[in-house]
Amino acid sequence: MSDEDLPGDEHYPVSAAPDDDAADDLVMRRRDVKGARRRQQILQLLQLGGTGSLSVEEIAERFGVSFATVRRDLGRLHQDGQITRTYGGVALAGPTELSISQRHQEFTHEKDAIGQRAADLVDDGAVVILDAGTTTEFVARHLDAAGVTVFTNSIGVINILLRSEDVSVIVLGGRLRPLNETISGSEAENMLRSVVADFAFIGADAVHPQYGIASRTLEQSRLRTLMMQRAWKIVVAAESRTLNLDECDNWSPFPARWLLITDDAADPAVLDEMRGTGAHVHLTRPLHALNERPSERTQPQDQAQPQRRAGRNPRAGKMFLLDVNNHVTN
Repeated sequence: MSDEDLPGDEHYPVSAAPDDDAADDLVMRRRDVKGARRRQQILQLLQLGGTGSLSVEEIAERFGVSFATVRRDLGRLHQDGQITRTYGGVALAGPTELSISQRHQEFTHEKDAIGQRAADLVDDGAVVILDAGTTTEFVARHLDAAGVTVFTNSIGVINILLRSEDVSVIVLGGRLRPLNETISGSEAENMLRSVVADFAFIGADAVHPQYGIASRTLEQSRLRTLMMQRAWKIVVAAESRTLNLDECDNWSPFPARWLLITDDAADPAVLDEMRGTGAHVHLTRPLHALNERPSERTQPQDQAQPQRRAGRNPRAGKMFLLDVNNHVTN
């Protein structure tokens, strides 16, 4: 039992001598220092953890204190705006993260067009790393090449490809984060280190020209970075609203050469910044834009229409071959 778990003086009415006041003051200061250190460590655990949340029981066991002490710590952190209270625990405060079901209802036309363009890049027999995300799920929906092998950490992708006879699915193991249905951790990283894929299709909570590709947790960021290192060609599939956002804390650096597939609502100035990082840009026109008259349409920049060529070696193209450190190159 820690000092902070001892009952207060109201339970032990004893007359205090003058020297006792100084001793009590010293004990209180020590408690304040210990409590502040423990609260900082709680925040670090939330930032580094794969789930982004902790229960009262986990915190109490980790620090060897009572539930009452944990609740006092969480109350202080909540008052400071550093955490939000959840049922039986806490999570980091910050921009509200939408659930996977909510994200499925947003920007579906944009995601569908991006997914179609990305899937058109894949030829028969390709080995593909397919990251988690609602946009990359549309890549899975449009995959129609034969004999494709898919490595994925996405529950959504697994469910989409579950009954596909033309696709062999290998699930990366690790910790499941239910909020965005993502698997990550050291097990997934170890599996990927033995893979050399033709394509890595990367999802993103945000794409920023200065910081890179954003993830919700450190574990997810580490896995995304490794995904890009283990593929010949890197494709970031992200709708335009995610470009230039800087709300996240965990970032994966851009590879030296990569392809950005986004919708044609993207800010041209932001796209120019992306090109400065080594990106080649493909712009897509969402389905709802097809109602425009042909004369109203503009040809997006860098929009080379991919042509399906059955049996072509995916490694033959050099347009966005990655040559970062620790990465395979030809």
